[in-house]
Amino acid sequence: MNIIETLAAALREESADVMLLTGEVNLMYVLKTAALEGQCLIFPDGAPVFVTDGRYTEAAEQALIPQGFTVLTRTNSVGLYEYLLALLTERGVKKLMYEDDILTVDEFAMMREAFGLSFQPIGSRIRKLRARKSEQEIEYMIHAQRIAEQALHRLLPELHTGMTEREAAARLNYYMALGGSEKPSFDTILLFGENTSRPHGVPGDRPLREGDFVLADFGAVWHGYHSDMTRTVAYGSAGDEMRRVYETVLAAQAAAQETARRGVLCSDMHNAAAKVIADAGFGEYFTHALGHSVGLEIHESPVAAPRCDKPLEPGIVMTDEPGIYMPGKFGVRIEDMLVITDGDARNLTAFPKKLTILPLRENA
Repeated sequence: MNIIETLAAALREESADVMLLTGEVNLMYVLKTAALEGQCLIFPDGAPVFVTDGRYTEAAEQALIPQGFTVLTRTNSVGLYEYLLALLTERGVKKLMYEDDILTVDEFAMMREAFGLSFQPIGSRIRKLRARKSEQEIEYMIHAQRIAEQALHRLLPELHTGMTEREAAARLNYYMALGGSEKPSFDTILLFGENTSRPHGVPGDRPLREGDFVLADFGAVWHGYHSDMTRTVAYGSAGDEMRRVYETVLAAQAAAQETARRGVLCSDMHNAAAKVIADAGFGEYFTHALGHSVGLEIHESPVAAPRCDKPLEPGIVMTDEPGIYMPGKFGVRIEDMLVITDGDARNLTAFPKKLTILPLRENA
């Protein structure tokens, strides 16, 4: 059953007459393209309608008519709600399913006043559908991940004494763009030395020096789907404490991956990693949840957090990213993306994880 058929079945189950989708991410999910703006109407018979304006008519017809959509173009002379109300009235709509997790309070109030219909929320059901990725969606994420990995492969040999975090981050973003990324998954985190103790630090003018850890947390986007990875490497040398912390984080990540499988609670993934870190004496320095789901958004549900009691299901793509952050000294995070299966989790990340010590390099 495809996405449209599944949503049409939801309409029939709830005895609703239409589903209205307006959120950017849900539209990408249903339309299978990120290049359009408009509103999608799904009816119980499964016949989808896409309403757009003249800027997108040609692209919409090309992309959506082969998928069975009817494409309608609204002119500027007619207001959106007025246009949609005419369509709903024509179809005899009495009950409408809407994205309760996306519409603002003002938007919902205006829609309710304009349509005068009965409303039924659909947001949680769509989120649940989106959580379990198809093989095609996973392939898009793998492609995005390979773009990101190749960008880091290009960047690391170019790191040199005196290069700033800001420059290194800009180069990494540039290499992802050259590799085909539609955009960075999020604002790239690239930090040196003591700044690596900030889990979500912002790249600045701190120059690279011998003995620094370099932490890169970044991702690429392909067909709207995100990747997410973190690698920590040393520049020039790594002291005993740096090595011990690194190996602890690596062991914690492995413990979480070994735990991740169908039916296991999300919290169990986090707890497996946290135990390794605590047993090594660094428990107070692991300050965030282990991971989050990834897809059309960089942060999706469910999350691998201490209080998340949702069971893992096949098709969920979850990050595994434990870290140890020692303020004023350094931090280490290692992050992969895992696909949950009935058996062992499948790792989508191919970049090496053994501690790498980059050679010193002067600016050419």
